Amino acid sequence: MSVKLGDYKKVDGFLRVNNVDSILYGSLGVSVYLGKFRDFDDIDLLVDDEFTGEKWSFLKELMSSNGFEISDEKEHEFVNPEGIKVAFAEKSVLIEDNICDPKSDVVKIIVDGIDVNTLKPECFIKAYTFSSTDGYRIEKRGNSDLNIVQKLRDLK
Repeated sequence: MSVKLGDYKKVDGFLRVNNVDSILYGSLGVSVYLGKFRDFDDIDLLVDDEFTGEKWSFLKELMSSNGFEISDEKEHEFVNPEGIKVAFAEKSVLIEDNICDPKSDVVKIIVDGIDVNTLKPECFIKAYTFSSTDGYRIEKRGNSDLNIVQKLRDLK
């Protein structure tokens, strides 16, 4: 199932109502800048670390009450009956991987009437450059991460 920004809008809506601030990350986040450059498998969201730690049960219940079931607890991944996948990671990964500061490098962009909280392009460049050195991603995705980096650099 291919996800779209409209799917993000729905998830972000019920998260925000419940005081879960999220940042759209991953390829769907990059699409804010590049448009639909491919089909997107999931919605990658960064949340405050507590939601994958001590408030994990709250997040699981919130997702469940909105039609999602856990598909991979270790990866904090959920799926709904329509096949929409949502994966959560901690905002602190941005600092740990020396990508950016989740407090100052987040922007709100409106795309097709949808408010999207995501990262600045230079953060995505750092993130995809970093991930392009990961053996698993190289095997699974080849040069696609570096292609995304080049497309983002071409925007400037």
